[in-house]
Amino acid sequence: MRKNTFILLLAILALGCVPQKDVVYLQNDKNTTDLEQTFSNIKSQNTIKIFDQIYIQVSSFDDGNLNFMSNDANRYGGGRSEADLAIVSYTVKKDGTVELPILGNTKVVNLTPDQASEKIRKELQSYLNTPSVKISFVNKSITVIGSVNQPGRYFYASEHLNVFQALGLAGDISEYGNRKEVVIIRDINNEVIKKRINLTDVQLLGNTDLYIRPDDVLYVEPLKRRHWGFQSFPWALILSSVTTFVLVANYVKE
Repeated sequence: MRKNTFILLLAILALGCVPQKDVVYLQNDKNTTDLEQTFSNIKSQNTIKIFDQIYIQVSSFDDGNLNFMSNDANRYGGGRSEADLAIVSYTVKKDGTVELPILGNTKVVNLTPDQASEKIRKELQSYLNTPSVKISFVNKSITVIGSVNQPGRYFYASEHLNVFQALGLAGDISEYGNRKEVVIIRDINNEVIKKRINLTDVQLLGNTDLYIRPDDVLYVEPLKRRHWGFQSFPWALILSSVTTFVLVANYVKE
């Protein structure tokens, strides 16, 4: 009887554990023994979408008073924080244009920042002396939800952000999160795309899905079976139940 009870307890503990292969990121194939691996992953530049906020910086050889698109620090009262840039940024309208001084509505949707910069630069040549244009995104953000330690919306300033960096902002995946089932929800040209990625597969490093885009939503699905941690496991309840079972079994046997 005691042997059967011990086996039952071990079975309960085994059911509550999560195999290591389900929680380790970027696992190699069993036949791979290389200590160092190289993956080719070319980063692409994000394109401008409707309702994006973009900061347009224009400089030229003209006097600052003549440059009608000048946005120097003195003109707007100081710094270059994200909040400052948001105040002087342009929002892409529903028709894909931004309304610029003198130039009027200029279409920039579906262009990369470099392409839009060059387009505006050419249009400004008729008004400014050797203009130079630089465009950057303002208030880029991603949303991380599901089985992560700190779900929420996170802002970032870097040009590229990969999925691991995004999860790092959210405090990493929780012990109940399924690293093999991470969903990316992406809005592109009025279409919502849903795709799944496996964070335990090392081949992800060579996949374009490694990098997320502004306004992406990352959803980490929960594991199908709950993972009991050492401290959170209901030891008292289990031991009490086992003790009661042993006492009843001994009483019936007698």
